[in-house]
Amino acid sequence: MDLIKGFLSTMKYFLFAFSVVMTFTPLVSYAAPEIYRCQVVSDASIKPDGALDIVKDSSRVDQSFSVIKKTGEIIGDVMDPMKNPKVLALGSEKNSYKVIWTQKASGKNGVFLDYLNVDEFVKGAKKPFGFFSGSLLLTGFCE
Repeated sequence: MDLIKGFLSTMKYFLFAFSVVMTFTPLVSYAAPEIYRCQVVSDASIKPDGALDIVKDSSRVDQSFSVIKKTGEIIGDVMDPMKNPKVLALGSEKNSYKVIWTQKASGKNGVFLDYLNVDEFVKGAKKPFGFFSGSLLLTGFCE
């Protein structure tokens, strides 16, 4: 009987310890194959003369967002809500991950187009990204 009590006590301790570890371990560490976790490093826009204007003290820099790779859905407050993503390429050792969003603009043939490119082929855990929306350009890395 003491052997069973000892075993049950050990199992309770193990389950408790396992629960604590799983609670404080970031979700990204086990969701990484299906989700990109991205951080913005720079924020820029294209000036009327075509030059790139780096936004100093941008509130977007150091913010993060997540991308569900299969669907292209973005989770986070860095960008305006975007509907109906279309994944063009899932990325590989030789190709980038690519997703676009389109929505109608006012006027007859107007359209808004947003584009995210993640260089999946780059060696290492950090993959550079570029996000383009009109004249807005955000860059950073995804893991």
